[in-house]
Amino acid sequence: MNKKTNSVIFMVVATLVNVLLLVLYFTLGIVLMALFAQLFPESGLLPILMLIVFILAIALSFLTYSKLVKWAVAKFSLEDKMDPIFSSRRNRNRSRLD
Repeated sequence: MNKKTNSVIFMVVATLVNVLLLVLYFTLGIVLMALFAQLFPESGLLPILMLIVFILAIALSFLTYSKLVKWAVAKFSLEDKMDPIFSSRRNRNRSRLD
């Protein structure tokens, strides 16, 4: 496999991990919100809590994803095994000259 293929595979796997993290955090937030609803059944905060859970799930999945990608790249020294998927025309022309 070449560097471009390695990069595509890494991005597909990383995206799947990110989606799984989002589902995990969102599910955890919904469970916590349901517990809150059982403790305080008269509270009218559920719509606000749903918005907070949604925003926190996205933020936490993004932060966890970023940390995992940095860790994986450092741990397995992936910088030299992958190539940028998207590069500007200027960078492509320079790499052809080298």
